[in-house]
Amino acid sequence: MERTAIRRTHIGFEEAMTLAMAHVSALPPESRPVMDALGRVAAAEIRASVDSPSVDVSVKDGYAVLSSDVASADRDRPVELKIAGSVGAGHAPNVAVVSGSTVRILSGAAIPPGADAVLAEEFTEADTDVVRAFADAHPGRNILARGIDVSADEILVRPGEILTPSLIGLLVAGGVMEAPVFPLPKVGLLATGDEVLLPGRPLEEGKLYASNLALQEAWLRSRGIECITGISGDSSRELTESIGTMLNGVDALITSGGAWKGDRDLVVKVLDQLGWEFIFHRVRMGPGKAVGMGLLHGKPVFCLPGGPPSNEMAFLMIALPAILRLAGHMNPPFPERLGRLTTEVSGQIDWTQFIHCTVAVSNHECLLSPQNMKRRLSAMSRTQAIVKIPEGVERLDAHALIPFSPVSVDEV
Repeated sequence: MERTAIRRTHIGFEEAMTLAMAHVSALPPESRPVMDALGRVAAAEIRASVDSPSVDVSVKDGYAVLSSDVASADRDRPVELKIAGSVGAGHAPNVAVVSGSTVRILSGAAIPPGADAVLAEEFTEADTDVVRAFADAHPGRNILARGIDVSADEILVRPGEILTPSLIGLLVAGGVMEAPVFPLPKVGLLATGDEVLLPGRPLEEGKLYASNLALQEAWLRSRGIECITGISGDSSRELTESIGTMLNGVDALITSGGAWKGDRDLVVKVLDQLGWEFIFHRVRMGPGKAVGMGLLHGKPVFCLPGGPPSNEMAFLMIALPAILRLAGHMNPPFPERLGRLTTEVSGQIDWTQFIHCTVAVSNHECLLSPQNMKRRLSAMSRTQAIVKIPEGVERLDAHALIPFSPVSVDEV
């Protein structure tokens, strides 16, 4: 993996994303029982080990026949056939079909030797040992051929595919009981600041709850990712101890707060003292410009600003995609869609601006309404989409059709 040799600061958003992705790779793959692999990313191609169905089977309740015997059958000239036996699903046929005879067959049952079609029950009338056929059944009628759903050695899943419920069903049909997948990372979330409290503690005057951590943990848990959380005060000693302790038990670390230039913004300084591999710090993006990234003991560390909108945007646009890369995801977590702005939005021409929006649907079109961010947390809680104004673009006009990123757990 390419490593950076210089300290990159005040870089563009796209460069930051490229650097982040270049310095994170998937965790070593593991084999898991198929039913425990839901949502995981396949680490290798997965092939079927059996045919499904394993034999030719009937898709109807009816009678296994020789198609030539009933070729001329209709309501006016029914064909009588002797019932030679019966077969149900999961049982091997114990009698063959010969000309002039038939076998009563249920849906899912194996086709008896000699039969080449199944006449559906609604086209028949049966007595004790004779059935009258009122319709024809051409060769192959109502027969599901062996291996038609899944063929042994067929590739069912390719590397990089996410194991959805439907793919899990396909794998089980193909006899696959273990799947090679990338493990989900464990992520440490560390809030910094003497004023920050974990949820559940009594609120003291002048302090606030770690809502940034709650938002991050909720997003990661929505992707099945386990988190451990902690708080560190504003001292180099406490930060050093908290970072070292937390990093030992996780695959990646995200810090919140202490990432800018104030007297108590110590996170990057402490990481420098710990000998991390600095990748970048401060990005030309708004909100979120104080974001930084590096590697400590080979593990990615993301330093996010403390202000809620900045923290959220740095997390969603830089940290989350990189964390998901650890789990084998190669595509962005929020695939872009097209929508139409309801009003003009402005940014700064020398950086990338992100706009919180709500979404309404009218005439099959997504309408994007920018949020008023005066009440930050309330606006963030109702945000359904993020619109990006790229660096070099100062304004997007009202009614413009533009790409946007849906940022709702419903879209995950």
